[in-house]
Amino acid sequence: MYLLITYDITSDKKRRKIDKILSSYGVRVNYSVFEVEIRRHLLPTLREKLAMQMDERDSVRLYFLNKTAIESAEELNPKRGDPFSMEESYVL
Repeated sequence: MYLLITYDITSDKKRRKIDKILSSYGVRVNYSVFEVEIRRHLLPTLREKLAMQMDERDSVRLYFLNKTAIESAEELNPKRGDPFSMEESYVL
């Protein structure tokens, strides 16, 4: 399953923790955006880890992407490459 995860975290300390969690699951594609490929049974664990770091002012959004969305995505800076086709696997 593919996810696009965005976040807006008020605390620098909590933001670093969120970054660390998301970096273990996927690839940062923008300052507060990660692309993640994850097995369905691990999604509840990821949600729980993220929720534990948040308070009422914070926001984390998960966008579920299908294969068509992934295949039709464009990167306008070709030097960056395609995070979902990286040799290093992030499927958990």
